[in-house]
Amino acid sequence: MIKNNLEKKIPLLDAVLLVSFFISGCSALIYQLSWQRALYGLIGVDMDSITIIVSVFMLGIGLGGMLGGWLSDRFPRQRLRWYAGIELSIALYGGASLWLLHALQAGLAGSFLGDGAVGSAVASFVFLLWPTVLMGMTLPLLTMAFDERTANIGVSVGTLYFTNTLGAATGAALVPFVLLPLWTLPQVVWVAVAGNVAVVVCAVLAAQWLSRTVVATAKTTTGAPA
Repeated sequence: MIKNNLEKKIPLLDAVLLVSFFISGCSALIYQLSWQRALYGLIGVDMDSITIIVSVFMLGIGLGGMLGGWLSDRFPRQRLRWYAGIELSIALYGGASLWLLHALQAGLAGSFLGDGAVGSAVASFVFLLWPTVLMGMTLPLLTMAFDERTANIGVSVGTLYFTNTLGAATGAALVPFVLLPLWTLPQVVWVAVAGNVAVVVCAVLAAQWLSRTVVATAKTTTGAPA
């Protein structure tokens, strides 16, 4: 009976992880487009500012991927808990992000960094690096957690990357066509925050579910009463 229940739970657990990563990708693109719009008000809209913002975003995600891979190897039993904690950190930063941007704007106003490419680079680097590092950490953590379910790293990476990219494409479409026509920029940012909170809930439930599954499997293997 326990074995049959576990066999039914595994696909549902995988589905919860995939849904969480879809929402995570959606929130990430909502943040990116919202923060780009907010930064344009600070540093202007030109080819230099666009290049700098995208470059910092990619740099943060790359660094986060390296750090997430290290955490995944260092704490193999805590991957989903780390994933939940990282998503919570992104939500907290997102909720405070526009306030932080106003503080950054006040700090740069009147300084020699306030204008031109140097000011754009400093503003983008300070504002975007931390949250993008956090975003980049999620893929290796969830990939290795998911790989434990599939025992096929190629399937794990491909499935998660597809799911996350699909979520990102959804977020990219929602911002200009649905969210901004209906709400203000701060309200749009809070939609992304709500997405992160939903991911945290999914990750915590998945971690607890997986823990109970491992315990139940161990009892079944040893013949202990369930």
